[in-house]
Amino acid sequence: MNKREPKNVKNVDVKGFPRTTNPTAKKYVMFVDETGTPKGNTQFNLTGVLMEYKYAIDSDETGEPSPLRKRLMAFKSSVFEDPHIPLHLKEILKAEHPYGKEDGITIDMLRHFWVALPDFLVDIDCTIVSVEVDKQKLHEFYSTPKDPYVVAFAHLMKSFYAFLEETEATSARVVLESRDDYQNLLIQKAFFDIFNSGTVHLDVEKSRQKIKGFIFAEKDSDLYQSGLEIADLVCLPLSRVRRGVIEVKPRFVHYGDENRIFKAIKNKIYIRRDSPDQDFRNWGFKKVPITKKRREWSDTPWNG
Repeated sequence: MNKREPKNVKNVDVKGFPRTTNPTAKKYVMFVDETGTPKGNTQFNLTGVLMEYKYAIDSDETGEPSPLRKRLMAFKSSVFEDPHIPLHLKEILKAEHPYGKEDGITIDMLRHFWVALPDFLVDIDCTIVSVEVDKQKLHEFYSTPKDPYVVAFAHLMKSFYAFLEETEATSARVVLESRDDYQNLLIQKAFFDIFNSGTVHLDVEKSRQKIKGFIFAEKDSDLYQSGLEIADLVCLPLSRVRRGVIEVKPRFVHYGDENRIFKAIKNKIYIRRDSPDQDFRNWGFKKVPITKKRREWSDTPWNG
């Protein structure tokens, strides 16, 4: 079973639970990113990054940048010498535009990014929920398997609802990066299948009234860009670590065999307070379907 190690992580106590010392009810946003595709037999992952609304939203009535945006701009300036460059892990991994040589990005900058990223993420005030769907096993073990989006959202929302209940949140939004119209439609249908009917895991009546919005936002959205970028940065590493492989394999930069990003954000992964075994694989770090006995957790790659 996974064992927590105390770390100095803001707004998360030593067991990875959201702190509830402030009696004032809060509003939250869950920024959702995905890796893989819902088609075929490849892996598929949905990851939600849960943040307090006033911490994450990029502009308010005063026009002041949010605390999250300020941190992101400082990080971008220190690494890429540009506070406004968007952060998208896929392109950074491949050193493609806007992170290519022709864009003025050097190998030293890319190396600095991978070294600095864990320390940057450890200071982000958030809670994380990640669901890895093994679509091959889904088809092998179920004669009529559900849509991977539905499966992923069922587990994602189970943890999100539990988080909202524990933090006594008054309201919440779910925000995803807008893709093409057809994919947006598939995602929306899967979400509302769970939202409207739930599953055996969810007490829908108590929880869904807190969800006030389901939003597709452009990647450069004034309101949601910062939160979506954080979700983008952690989704792929979490998916790979859950499968037992090294979290990233960047082009042009030797990364090594240590899951540094995962170790930086591990204590942010959600576990329900009253969960008997306190294993994050039952809550914020799910892999479905479960078809064999669970092994002892290891932070280091074990699957080649």
